[in-house]
Amino acid sequence: MKRTLLLLATIVTLLTTANASSPTLAYRGFSGGMMLHAGWVDRGSLTIGGVNQRLSGLPVGIGGALRLRFGNHLRVGTEGYTSSLGYGDWGSSLSIGWGGLLVDWCWKLGPFAPYVGATVGGGSVEHTTLTTTPELDTTPEEGLSYRKYGVGVVAPFVGADYPLSERMSLSFKVDWLLPLGRNEFDFPSGARCYIGFMFNH
Repeated sequence: MKRTLLLLATIVTLLTTANASSPTLAYRGFSGGMMLHAGWVDRGSLTIGGVNQRLSGLPVGIGGALRLRFGNHLRVGTEGYTSSLGYGDWGSSLSIGWGGLLVDWCWKLGPFAPYVGATVGGGSVEHTTLTTTPELDTTPEEGLSYRKYGVGVVAPFVGADYPLSERMSLSFKVDWLLPLGRNEFDFPSGARCYIGFMFNH
């Protein structure tokens, strides 16, 4: 996160400096807000503890974004989300928290402001796999596996903002979260659909 913020500060500084000689990159305000998401992800079949389960399902989560606008099209900022997935017959679960540097390009199309871009950063994965039905007591379970690891990520996305007022927009987005570097055997990929409100300043 520190590296992401440092990189964001560097880019904003460069764009602000460029503003002095290039009006096309003039700072034009910022927007930010919260978004909810759901979607479908899949990693295929996993065999853990001698039991085969399919790591797929409907992830749900929440997060937010902050974008600084330069010129008529370029936006630079940061975003972060957490996403949880339950799967299998015994209540296995996987959660991913990630964030990073956001860069996108937006334009006007009637009342809509479509955009395309990507977020690059990192996150953390927590994966709890159950291979038997857990007992409702305080006895430690044998059929349980737990993993936690860090991961670099990139999330290309497309979306659109729809103005509800001069200060507020409804935002829709679809992204696809992908690991950078080592491709972990239990990192599911798929489309997530986002909806939320963005406040413009």
